[in-house]
Amino acid sequence: MKIQSKLFCGIVSVAATAALDAADLRSPFESLPAETVAAFRFDNSPETLDQYVENTKLGRLLFSDAKIAEYKDFIEDLIEAEDEEGNFLSKLGEVGLELDDLYEMVGSHFGAAVVQQEVPDHMAMPTFLVWAEMRDGVAERAFSAVLEGSTENENIERTDLELPGGPGARIKNLTDGSSFLVAQLENRFFFAIGNVMEPITSMEEAKVFENAELEALGRFLAAQQEGGGDFLSTFYADSGVSAVRPDYPTRLEVLGDVKTLFGFLPPQNRQAFEMMEFDAFTKLGIWSGFVDMQERSTIFLGAPAPRSGIATLLENEFFEFQPPMWVPSNVNAYTVASFDMNKLYAFAIDMAKKFMPPEQVEQQVAMANGQLQMMLQADIPTLMSAFGKRIHVLEYPMEVVTMDNPDGISVDLPRASQAMVMDFTRPEILQAGMAMMAGMAQNPESGMELVDEQGFSGIRTSDPTQGVITIAHGKGKLVFAVGSEETSSRIFSTLTNLPEGEAALANSSEFRSFIAEANVKPGTLFSYSRGEEILKSLVPVFKSLANTMRMTAGEDAAELMERAIGLFPSEEELDGLLGVTFSRMYHNESGIILEGSNQYK
Repeated sequence: MKIQSKLFCGIVSVAATAALDAADLRSPFESLPAETVAAFRFDNSPETLDQYVENTKLGRLLFSDAKIAEYKDFIEDLIEAEDEEGNFLSKLGEVGLELDDLYEMVGSHFGAAVVQQEVPDHMAMPTFLVWAEMRDGVAERAFSAVLEGSTENENIERTDLELPGGPGARIKNLTDGSSFLVAQLENRFFFAIGNVMEPITSMEEAKVFENAELEALGRFLAAQQEGGGDFLSTFYADSGVSAVRPDYPTRLEVLGDVKTLFGFLPPQNRQAFEMMEFDAFTKLGIWSGFVDMQERSTIFLGAPAPRSGIATLLENEFFEFQPPMWVPSNVNAYTVASFDMNKLYAFAIDMAKKFMPPEQVEQQVAMANGQLQMMLQADIPTLMSAFGKRIHVLEYPMEVVTMDNPDGISVDLPRASQAMVMDFTRPEILQAGMAMMAGMAQNPESGMELVDEQGFSGIRTSDPTQGVITIAHGKGKLVFAVGSEETSSRIFSTLTNLPEGEAALANSSEFRSFIAEANVKPGTLFSYSRGEEILKSLVPVFKSLANTMRMTAGEDAAELMERAIGLFPSEEELDGLLGVTFSRMYHNESGIILEGSNQYK
């Protein structure tokens, strides 16, 4: 069923029939109203991708015309394989679209926002606005396709609308009464839908919410023609946000009011978050852009000082970034962070007292202290104080392990290989703990075995998902290793016999060159990785996936998967594409900041 009518938005002064040049319009992101709670935009346009193609080896490899043609060929073959009757392409044609139009929609400027739309005599309604800016003619065809598609379903009712600057329509599902709005403004396509936060008891109430939804879209379209909205100016008036906002052009921008977003949580979930004081967080800002042969990014989480609750766990002491000499240069990634076990313990006790009577918590702490005293000859504060102030995480190259599936067929699976190291100043406590676990390991059903290797002692157990897990101590360190037995042997070896020369990360030419140029400032967390090695670690993952599909899903599915994997660069092609990937976390009076960079070659 289709109903056509003419509606005018009296909330705007722009004539609905005005002919506008897209160049005269303000961007949708700049036109969001002050009531916007969260918004993002992403530039995936050909002009932006050309920057990567023209300047980087990775861009030329992944986004060249020849490579994009390969992607399209694969997608078309995939559609044919899944739709042998050709219904999908036929349906596209019937509504005036081609497959290239869908590619245009993906390769565009697009974004979305949540607006708190006021509704007379009701709760405000979060309204989702989605948009895409495309090549001339594509938005018009996409809009027409939605209208044409609605005429073919008797359960759909379409109401045509005249919106500021262009056509619109409400598409309603007659089965459940739900509906959404679509619109077109020059080369822009829009979608809008409200999320009603209360029960609707009558058709009259439903109409009130529909009108509010229509008002939100109408104001949004009008703002793009009349001079923009107030969201950006209001958001960036926050001194904490403006202080860390990048000064380079950004491809991705995410902005949000965290406090208001938490208000959307169901009441039964909101209480727990409030007890942990998540509601103390204020703004969220995420930016990313290509500049000086790097992909740079900044994440800001507003948490004004003095901080309390969960935010205190992110407020750790600053230190200079310098890998210890025991960190080898052949790791894929190395991360080090400030870590205070006493602060974590205090937070846990504080949270427990919010969820149960304080006297009950004190009783349980006293019992735990008594048990620790008997087992380890130490209480909880002594144990917490024995840990160092840094936590080190090493990520080794991906390991490939052979496993038997339930059908008895052996498959090769990739497995992450990581080690975590912390200083521990009270080895007698660990020795007592390990002695206790050694007694447990003597039971064959415990699944544990003792470790005594290269000056480290501890236990080892196997997990079907994570692999071999080792916990051991030695050389004043507490070590957790996950992957295989080789993972623990690697970290034991490098802690016992320090790497020499460039075998140590701190001495490697790549690391020293990066540090000399980057001017790294003190922070609370640093992460350094070799971008190429991270990419190369994906190769065995893809190969394993293809082999698994061949055995479980049949030849046709496996061939498609292998074709998809073939679109990914080979290990040889990955050489010389990426440099160092680096991130640094710190805090200031306004919040927590994470800065990152990814070098291109």
